[in-house]
Amino acid sequence: DDLTTLSVLLAGPEGTPYAAGLFQLSLSIPPTYPTNPPTANFKTRIWHPNVDENTGAICVETLKRDWDAKLTLRHVLLTIFCLLVQPNPDSALNAESGRLLVEDFAAWERRAKLMTNIHA
Repeated sequence: DDLTTLSVLLAGPEGTPYAAGLFQLSLSIPPTYPTNPPTANFKTRIWHPNVDENTGAICVETLKRDWDAKLTLRHVLLTIFCLLVQPNPDSALNAESGRLLVEDFAAWERRAKLMTNIHA
């Protein structure tokens, strides 16, 4: 009955190494929402440059510097979904994943798919 923390299931986008997975996320809504953004964390382990492998924290500018009080929770989830389609190695929380994405996409994709099959 705590409406400040939402649990969300996100299906991995088709055409990505996450396609076979179902990922659980936690959205924490601060008392200052919508002035301040929610925080989002993956609860399901995921191999992604913009997700901290240990905490599940997500690095996406929409939830930080680019936040606008007009944005909805639906927009937040669409942004996270788009991040699965188009990772951003320039703001990597998982440095190894970001490096591999840039240096050897096929190897990165295999590892992301393997982690999805194991955890999601």
